[in-house]
Amino acid sequence: MSRTEPAPATVVTASAGDDLVLAIDADCPACSGPERTFTASTGLYGCTRCPHTSFERDH
Repeated sequence: MSRTEPAPATVVTASAGDDLVLAIDADCPACSGPERTFTASTGLYGCTRCPHTSFERDH
């Protein structure tokens, strides 16, 4: 599935002193899970189902 604009994001966790982690509506390229995460402090995208991480949303 190709997208012409970024998927919307919603806050998963955010509190004073914690990393900001966003839920991204994008499939994981490793396991095809329906949702990825983005950790603001590291710039890494992750997966909610497997340990896959990357610096690019779709990779």
